[in-house]
Amino acid sequence: MSSHRFSLTQVAGAVTLATLLPAMAQADANLKTQSLAMQSIPVYYDLEATLEAVNESTISAQTSGAVKAVHFDVNDRVKAGALLIEIDNTQQQAALAQAKANQAQAEAQNEDAQILLKRNKRLLKQGSISQGQYDSTVAQAKSAEAAVEAAKAAVRQAKEQLSYTRVKAPYGGIVKGRMVEVGELVNPGQPMMSGLALQPLRAIADVPQRLASQYQGDDSVQVVVNGQPVNASKVTLYPYADTQHHSIRLRAELPASADVKAIPGMWAKVRLQTGERNTLLIPESAVIERSELTAVYVMDGNTPKLRQVRLGNDHQDQREVLAGLREGEQLILDGYAAMASLSSGQAKNGE
Repeated sequence: MSSHRFSLTQVAGAVTLATLLPAMAQADANLKTQSLAMQSIPVYYDLEATLEAVNESTISAQTSGAVKAVHFDVNDRVKAGALLIEIDNTQQQAALAQAKANQAQAEAQNEDAQILLKRNKRLLKQGSISQGQYDSTVAQAKSAEAAVEAAKAAVRQAKEQLSYTRVKAPYGGIVKGRMVEVGELVNPGQPMMSGLALQPLRAIADVPQRLASQYQGDDSVQVVVNGQPVNASKVTLYPYADTQHHSIRLRAELPASADVKAIPGMWAKVRLQTGERNTLLIPESAVIERSELTAVYVMDGNTPKLRQVRLGNDHQDQREVLAGLREGEQLILDGYAAMASLSSGQAKNGE
């Protein structure tokens, strides 16, 4: 039964060839040809991958207080620097006022200590005080200077604590989760909100050990999103293998300029170049496709002949030849032009 179907396919192919192939005619001198030669093409291996956001984080409280306001909720879009959460700052304001008061006190005491140091320096030269009394004055002056610096540091710390009561977005993106409500008391380290940026993205894939040894650098990695290959801008191959699956994690970042419709969590493919191989490539313009027939014109002396071929993958504007052609044959680069030229010559001969 299968042999019967195969013979029918052969007959159908022969009929199609007969309709495409005119009577023997001389080739048009304007038809361009190319001598077929083996070419080196890269060998790729595709791995299943998941897209994730490069910027994804959870914002935690850095100070204590009651939540005063929550300005965004889950799935809201935010801009970088947007105010997300406000915490009651009564305690922080009081701490800052106290720190400023301590700084003013320390500066006043330091000013008095410096004046006393200058006076005792003159008295020491006059012999009115002992060296021990003068050394004590010097120590007090240095201590007063240090107290001023400590008070200034306390003011800076109090200002920092006050700034923590206004929680802002570190980057633009989408709110993924909200963990606090208005009026809730929060403490340092408590998660409050999580989010992620839709750009940039990176693909995460687990590379089998046998392929990881063939890794050839960043230039050999592509990320395929929705069938569109994109050269990775940065590739990180982990320096250790997973102990359970014995695979090695690879992260490939997509360039910011990549025009792909993708969001975090989508499936993608990571395409690794594992080597090269030699094959025949022919231009797309040479191929004639009619129903199930794929053919090209090759030169047999001065006469074009139609040759049925079996083609493989596309390589930019060229097709890989799996069967039907040999190295060194003369291929007509424009198959449909050759068909038209031969049909025109047949018509003239019929006249």
